[in-house]
Amino acid sequence: MARGQWEGRNDAEGELVCHARFRLSKDETAALAAAAANEPEAAAEGEEPVAPAAIDLPSVAFIDLHKYYGYATDFDVEGFPTGVLDITRATAWAQANVPKFVYIHDYDMSGAQVELTQLRDRWDQVGRKNRHQLSNEDQTILIILDLANIELDDFLKKGESAEGRTIRSFDKRSASAYLTKQFGDLWRQKDVKFDIEIDGPTLNILAEDEGIGMPVRLKRRSTGFRWYVSFAWKFTHATNGEFKDCVLLLEEPGVHLHSTGQRDLLKVFERLAEHNTILYTTHLASMVDQAHPERVRIIESRDNHVAVTQGIVSTQRAPMAVIEQSLGLTGDHSGILGSRQVLIVEGGGDAVVLHKLSGLLKAAGKEGLSDRIHLWPADGASKTPMYAGFAIGQGWDAGVLLDNDEAGEKAKTKITELYVSKIAEDGGQKFRTLMLGKAAGTKQTDFAIEDLFPPKFFIDCVNETYGIAIKPEDLPEDGSDMISKRVEHVLKTRHRHTQLDKKRIMGEMWKQFDTWKSVVDLPAHTAGSG
Repeated sequence: MARGQWEGRNDAEGELVCHARFRLSKDETAALAAAAANEPEAAAEGEEPVAPAAIDLPSVAFIDLHKYYGYATDFDVEGFPTGVLDITRATAWAQANVPKFVYIHDYDMSGAQVELTQLRDRWDQVGRKNRHQLSNEDQTILIILDLANIELDDFLKKGESAEGRTIRSFDKRSASAYLTKQFGDLWRQKDVKFDIEIDGPTLNILAEDEGIGMPVRLKRRSTGFRWYVSFAWKFTHATNGEFKDCVLLLEEPGVHLHSTGQRDLLKVFERLAEHNTILYTTHLASMVDQAHPERVRIIESRDNHVAVTQGIVSTQRAPMAVIEQSLGLTGDHSGILGSRQVLIVEGGGDAVVLHKLSGLLKAAGKEGLSDRIHLWPADGASKTPMYAGFAIGQGWDAGVLLDNDEAGEKAKTKITELYVSKIAEDGGQKFRTLMLGKAAGTKQTDFAIEDLFPPKFFIDCVNETYGIAIKPEDLPEDGSDMISKRVEHVLKTRHRHTQLDKKRIMGEMWKQFDTWKSVVDLPAHTAGSG
């Protein structure tokens, strides 16, 4: 029954509501066979018992779940030959081993002071095994105590004597240091120090930002910060305990965070995904992970039914607004690009370099970029598949220009597997994947946008930026032949820098660009300037 057909509700019994299929791994298939194989018939009196026959495991096996309106969920095993498995035991194994889904929608905590004696009494009232019946606030405090290895009853007992309070003070300091470290693993915007403050049975949680030097009660911090604190600690605790290996369902996570916090949250999801599958809904463009377009699903309404579209292109305006915003587009901009040739590049720096070189070359009567080509910067090579998928889905005349390095090759592979191979089968639309080294006609194995210029030009920009004096002869001969990688090696080994900041270097390169008025001003041996 469609959700809009309310008048048919009385006749809905027996209608299929949901069907889910889970593919078993080889180990899971073997475990199912071991648990549910049919026993051989009992031997007649005087006969030797019949040994169980070995089961030829199927190459592919599934567990199917069917939920019909008004009935319990059915569990079916598919893939095994008929009669091989005992249906009752196979169903029991399936029911015990299919993923468990946990819906999480409330992570907030007020940060107000807590009377531990009252918390203990409320916990005792519902029963120590029924923590889930406590308020969200009480559950969060108990989780914090768990993470800090504080046992509530023991903590209260220590407060009854001078010696106990001294020991409890040390426990409190250790717990505060542990919670600070745990939160620091998940929150990368700035260092935050937590302090569990205990006065008698009263507990307060204080948070102190690096550089401020003043602890503030958690209650006084922003809603977004308290949300993140609660989320970080509760999920760290849960995914190591009762929720481990479950499918976690999150509703609009990060809605109280600003964009930097939302990016941090995506990194937290990556860590949690080691032991959990995470499904979350969002209307926030910044919560769309551009590095993984294959994970995106668009939820639409079609004929009063919910429809799930795999991919990043929808026929409906609302979801497309989110996707377009995540790619830096407006609806008007998207429409304009559809009438142009679109070349996706790895970043804004690439676009600036290509536009500058093209302008100088065209002014000298040489070949440059066509006026029909729009350079569309992504945020790094890993994000280009998202842009490629959007362009292909929109039917644009498009392509992508990638560096010849590990990140570029990975992006090329993903674009090919997700999109290009499929449109090639249709024999219609084409999408061009261009590698910068081949386009520039170089013999280098590794090649990035800065390699269009002679090595000395890049070295001079690095020296000006960092106030050092690297010479061409200082560069290593082995390893990558990209100029940025060779210079970075010298920065690390001789000048004690942790990495090469390419954005700073690009800023210095742009200053040089401003002095170039014609093609003769280009550094000698710049690729394509001859």
